[in-house]
Amino acid sequence: MLRQAIQGARWCQHVARSPSTRAPRRVFSAVAPRRLDFGGPNDKVTFYEQESPGSKTRRKVDPEAEVIEEREEIKQELAKLQDELKVLEEGPFAPNSPFIKSLPEEDRKVALEALRKFDEENPKPADEPGLDQVFDQELDDMLREEFEGLAKEHENWEDDVKKRRSLAAKRSAAAKRAGAESHPYVLKFNISLQQLQEKTSDERARQDVWKWYRRCKQAIPGFLTIMPEKALETIWDSQAGEHDHGTRSTHLQILAQDATSLGRPLATPQILSYITSLHDSGSTNLALEQWEAYQAELSQKKEDLEEYWKLGVRLFAADNNPQRAQDIALAFLANDRTRQPRVLIPVITAWGRLPGKEAELKAWALYLQLKTFLGPEMTMDDYDKISISLLTAGRLDTAVAIFKDMMVTGKDPANDSTALYKAALGLAGNLHASSINENEVNKVSLSALKVLPRQFQNRFFYASWMKKLIGMGEVDSAALVIELMYERCVKPDSKHLNGIIAGWLRDGSNSARNKAERLGWAMIQKRIDTVWERFQPAESSPQLQFKHETESVRMPQFMKREVPPASIETFCILLLHYTRRGDDDMVKYLTKCLGDAHIRPNSYFMNHLLYAELRKQDVRALWTKFQTMSTSIRPDVETYACLWDCAKLQYDRGRTAFDAGFPSARQLYANMMSWYSQLSPHAQKTARAQMTKSLFDQIVRCFCLSKDVSGTLVVMHSMHSNFGFVPDEITARMIVLQIARLAGVPADTPKRRLRRLSSTPRSKENIGQVSRLLEMLGDRKAEALRVQGLSIEQLDPREMSQYQLEILASLLRIVMSRVDALNPAQVEDKLDIAAQEMSVGQIDLGSPLGVDDSKLL
Repeated sequence: MLRQAIQGARWCQHVARSPSTRAPRRVFSAVAPRRLDFGGPNDKVTFYEQESPGSKTRRKVDPEAEVIEEREEIKQELAKLQDELKVLEEGPFAPNSPFIKSLPEEDRKVALEALRKFDEENPKPADEPGLDQVFDQELDDMLREEFEGLAKEHENWEDDVKKRRSLAAKRSAAAKRAGAESHPYVLKFNISLQQLQEKTSDERARQDVWKWYRRCKQAIPGFLTIMPEKALETIWDSQAGEHDHGTRSTHLQILAQDATSLGRPLATPQILSYITSLHDSGSTNLALEQWEAYQAELSQKKEDLEEYWKLGVRLFAADNNPQRAQDIALAFLANDRTRQPRVLIPVITAWGRLPGKEAELKAWALYLQLKTFLGPEMTMDDYDKISISLLTAGRLDTAVAIFKDMMVTGKDPANDSTALYKAALGLAGNLHASSINENEVNKVSLSALKVLPRQFQNRFFYASWMKKLIGMGEVDSAALVIELMYERCVKPDSKHLNGIIAGWLRDGSNSARNKAERLGWAMIQKRIDTVWERFQPAESSPQLQFKHETESVRMPQFMKREVPPASIETFCILLLHYTRRGDDDMVKYLTKCLGDAHIRPNSYFMNHLLYAELRKQDVRALWTKFQTMSTSIRPDVETYACLWDCAKLQYDRGRTAFDAGFPSARQLYANMMSWYSQLSPHAQKTARAQMTKSLFDQIVRCFCLSKDVSGTLVVMHSMHSNFGFVPDEITARMIVLQIARLAGVPADTPKRRLRRLSSTPRSKENIGQVSRLLEMLGDRKAEALRVQGLSIEQLDPREMSQYQLEILASLLRIVMSRVDALNPAQVEDKLDIAAQEMSVGQIDLGSPLGVDDSKLL
């Protein structure tokens, strides 16, 4: 910039002499030669001009106008240059410079403060010349260079200019940093960083840090250059803990690219995380290139060396190069016996994926080495990883042999694979991993080592394996076990296939659902064919009209074989599937096929039909189905749980679902207690175990919605006597609301207003009064205990439950006596009538109401 200014100054010295800069003269101008040095000081000469010699028209002209115009232009140019020189002298970051003036008011204050601090930290030396001196001396140097050829001064000038530019660059960076720190995105970014440091495991803070980091990069130029290195490490650590593998891989790769663009080296854990992210995102080849590139550097470091070599083994195994992975793993284990030999598991998996007998031999030999390395430290998880991977790869015989080893661990060591290997080779003493190789395994015969003992050749062995796989979510692997059973002439039954169907339906994908439905309906068809051959052999059995999806789905091989006939469990699994999807047509068709298959429905089947009607809030259809099916099917606890859920819709007057034929709360409770009394002692014990606190609360809630005070008291005593349930705070809250509604809700209140009455001032006042009454009863009961020399804290759990029940029962008795204007004897008569109607007339309903208690309300 300084050189351009100097050239401009030199150009202006000759601008008056350049004919190209003068204004063009007029064509018809006629001015006689003139002499201005005659006459006295007061003489005046006036000049005129005419358009042509013959023209009589003249006009007054100023012969010095052009010279004056040129002089003014030169003065303007000089003034402009002087202003530029002043700007250069003050610098681009002076308070009055255009750059500083262009900033907003807040950013201007921050920038000026930053510049002031920078000048204090970097004072200019006393002997450093000012800009005007530099300019003058540089102009002299240029003149000497032009006329005298003095190159030394020219070099000094360039060095000084470079120094000036470096200082200006530092001040510019300081100004940019000061302006960036006041940016709203940066402020949000700093806040999120602070929150992340305070809560390292907070998922929301991790997401906020990344969001503001990305926005700062997009909105602020050079943001990465001014961001502290510690902040980048914090962001890396936060994103490395991301649960989503895809998101974690993407974020770590972006951070690695940002660090590389800044020239910042990554730490060893960050390098390993970066390479792992490349592998997780599918770029295994690129991950291997990076692993090879860092090999020389990381091999010299002791820290994280084990993780580095284990990562290399996983990468080569994933790249279908198991031989290289095996060489690295065995060399890694040979250098240090304390290292974990589980690094061999991905290598075994990689050998299992390769075709051929040789690959199978190498996988089995490596598996025996792993067992020898680990010994008794080999866990169930190790067996699961290897067996599942080999199942998926199609190595069924090898997988079942490994599962056999897991089953005989600690029970039958003679049938363990390592024991069989030693016996086949005639080895004595301890087996060493170095003595195991594929050549020795080949000599022994691989099939002999993988032989399955006779006690495992049954359906129970395979069923236990399938159950374990289905519980782990490996349903497709469990389907491969079915195929293995067919190959080994162990015919599976419906229980095995029902587990596969349920597992596929839980998976939820279209392909899994399609396979489950096709298998289920194939089993149903087999059942109908079997029944038809038995009872109507002359006629062909009806063919099912099930239509599966047309998308191409790879069906397991065993589904092309003869499947076992369906059981009631098969129908129940499909019924649950169709009812949850709301497919009424398939539910009706499945019910018809159940009759064609000559299978009696059980309570599980009936319950899901009832729940299907409950989801539609069809009270009448639900009660009708229950009455019809309960004549041949014994209900269970789940059946009555569904009925009480439906009763809540029926008795809640704020809802639209209502049917006049649905029984009252007393009648439904009488039905349930009659069912319970007819059960055998063992069945009653099972029912008591299945009865839940939520069902007890639902029953009490239904009586409260029915405004049946006496029935509520009978339910509490009956449920406590038969099932051991104790009223708690939830029960007390429901009873308080019931009593408050009795006093605050008129009989003709519309349904649309019933659900909002609890928020009115009158209802709140009633609830407060009932709550205070309940506290008074509790205080009186506690005082009675103190008179007997007892306290509430001294009561055992059984006595405490009886204590709470008596308080609520006293409250309900007081309400009955005051609302219906009854004396204590009449209250007890009314409770006896309610107990008889509810089929629990033999239970104890507690102590009657005292004289003092009746005056509390």
